[in-house]
Amino acid sequence: MKSLPLLALLLVCAGCADIPELDGSEPKSLKSAAYPRLIPLQEIIETPADPVSEAAEVEQDLTARSEALAKKAQALQNAQTN
Repeated sequence: MKSLPLLALLLVCAGCADIPELDGSEPKSLKSAAYPRLIPLQEIIETPADPVSEAAEVEQDLTARSEALAKKAQALQNAQTN
């Protein structure tokens, strides 16, 4: 109940706001501009990928990267330092 007068004051202030009219504010070139051609959604949606084969490709890539990093780490551990 304490916030009711505050809410009423806020609504009165919002009602006094000077909101500009938007009619006629766009340039004439915009009114005559060509809109993009609409195409059916089915034409742009790709065929769904096979998640099993995609997961296998990702697994192979990650395994190869892991082995390369392990070899690099082993080379760094075996390196001679002065």
